[in-house]
Amino acid sequence: MSDGASWSRRVRIALPPDVDVRWTLRYLVVRTVEALERVQGDSYLRSVRQHDTGRHVLLDLSHDVAAHALVARTRPVLPPAEIRAMVERSFDLGADLGAFAALARKDVLLAPLITARPFLRLPQLLDPFEGVMRAVLGQQVSVVGASTMTDRLVRAFGTPLAAVEGQAPLFGFPSPATLAHAGADTLRTIGLTNAKAATLHGVSHAIASGAIDLDALRGAPTDAAEATLIALPGIGPWTAHYVRMRALGDRDAFPAADLGVLKAMALAGIHKRDILARAASWRPWRAYATLHLWESLGKRE
Repeated sequence: MSDGASWSRRVRIALPPDVDVRWTLRYLVVRTVEALERVQGDSYLRSVRQHDTGRHVLLDLSHDVAAHALVARTRPVLPPAEIRAMVERSFDLGADLGAFAALARKDVLLAPLITARPFLRLPQLLDPFEGVMRAVLGQQVSVVGASTMTDRLVRAFGTPLAAVEGQAPLFGFPSPATLAHAGADTLRTIGLTNAKAATLHGVSHAIASGAIDLDALRGAPTDAAEATLIALPGIGPWTAHYVRMRALGDRDAFPAADLGVLKAMALAGIHKRDILARAASWRPWRAYATLHLWESLGKRE
């Protein structure tokens, strides 16, 4: 277990007026992996594996409602600028959603959705490898089922971290090398299907070996990134686009085969075969349109 290091000083991040922190926290609650993260009221605690250094960091956030600000600290100590960057990316604070709002208000499907819940932002996973693994574990299962399997994976192969006062210890997410070394047979012992164990192992090996560079995919055109990801066995378009949304910050990612997207579009009278054509006018903001489609169903995928 990692020893107890000191906490950094608290960094205060003023929020743009349109940021709905409580919606974001509710989104995170639905997807909480207990071994990695905790949401309690207006506070969020989670472990972050820094994929460039392999170090595990605890990020402790609280929402100062009166000041409309986020207050953050880390253990071990990180520079204030780095803490600020982590928070801004986690809560998608850098997005200027004015262009999307203007587009949405002119769209017959999106207009009522953005009126009901304006300016939804896209919560990001800071470790892109964690994002890939969670997407694979989320294939063809419920959100709760995906979180349960991710929790098992982290407890079995992750790094135990020193406890935070009054809370059970969290774990650091396992590295690509750890899961590649474990092998598919060992991964199956946590209850994975043969196919998912093989996919987790194969993708972990590709990333650990350098065959896939997740950093290089960040900022790459959506179509090029999708082609790179789906070249991996077990990764299809849904998984590739979900990774782009949650882990690589692609604002135009669009998981067209997602069950929530299919249901929301069907309720709007749009047939499955016409979804991509209908969503073409939402480019380059399709990821935000996806959030609004999910929200319209009263669910946060």
